[in-house]
Amino acid sequence: MRILFASGVDVGGAPKSTVELARLLAQRGHEVAVIMGDANPRGRMHPVLMKLAIKVRERTGWVWPRKLFLPFGRLPDPRTDSGPVKVWRTIYPAHALPHLLRSFQPDVVVANSFWREPMRWIRADTETRGVPLALYMREEHSLTHLLVSGLAFDLVLANSQHLASQAEAAGYRSHFIPSIVDLSAVQVESTRHTLCLINPVPENRPEILKALAARRPDIPVVLQSSWPLTPDWQQELASWASEIPNLELRARREHPADVYGDVRLLVATYPSGRPRVVLEAQYSGIPVVATDQPALAEIIGRGGLLVPLDADDEEWVKALERAWDDRAGYGVMSDAAHEHARRPEVTPAEILTRLEEALEGVGS
Repeated sequence: MRILFASGVDVGGAPKSTVELARLLAQRGHEVAVIMGDANPRGRMHPVLMKLAIKVRERTGWVWPRKLFLPFGRLPDPRTDSGPVKVWRTIYPAHALPHLLRSFQPDVVVANSFWREPMRWIRADTETRGVPLALYMREEHSLTHLLVSGLAFDLVLANSQHLASQAEAAGYRSHFIPSIVDLSAVQVESTRHTLCLINPVPENRPEILKALAARRPDIPVVLQSSWPLTPDWQQELASWASEIPNLELRARREHPADVYGDVRLLVATYPSGRPRVVLEAQYSGIPVVATDQPALAEIIGRGGLLVPLDADDEEWVKALERAWDDRAGYGVMSDAAHEHARRPEVTPAEILTRLEEALEGVGS
């Protein structure tokens, strides 16, 4: 089968899991390609044309403004570091997709992490070429393609049971396909002496770790960069680290194992989504203290603690202190995390088989 993955982002867990998934599918004999978007699109003309196209469609139903974006669809040379899988990285992947529909001629397109208007265009382009389109839901926003746009996808996949159930409630049959994680690249024997938050963007509430570090100078606290940070926010976090001796802001690390080499507790304050870092940490027996939101709650198991979604900073600090200080309880959570990360549901072989079965239903 010829499978084309299209991702609207090129940073974070979604594109990383997409490329890992593509490589494993290629090893199974499929022809696979990936196109992903630049996380920092440039220029002023594109946003202006986007607003115009949306207004025209909403007021008149006309879709001809789509043609205005074709000049933005230049397709660069593919990367060559992904083995048999060609990976294109471009500013606007939705505009470059028509080129790949003609040249790569996929049997199915699997799209994730696009905003609503680009996804409308992807649906129109695939329908024009007669190519089935699968939506791979990885974020809460992906529900808007179903609940707001009402697009007719040929297949709906979801990387969490929460998103799958939401799609089902909206009238779409969905398949629960967890994100692939290359666990061989993350397993470490951690020295277990830091408490770590990966991706300290504002929405992930890094101020909780600032408060903990200020109150507990005996706990080394790490803010691990992952996504690009704005210059102002980078400066703000750096100022925290300069003021609090046991708080460290770390630059992004290329190899996942380097992230977990000294982590005792992973903090998952993420307000939504099913981040791959939970499985990565638990695979090395590192417990996770996480926000009690649906997608996280379903993957923590006994290998961590859940903190109420509406908990304030003080409640979070107390929960982290309990998890850190309870040596006996920590050992139980660590063993449970190690076991939980090896459940059949998240093994690559199981995920690949379930995905192939779903894709063959629409791509044959």
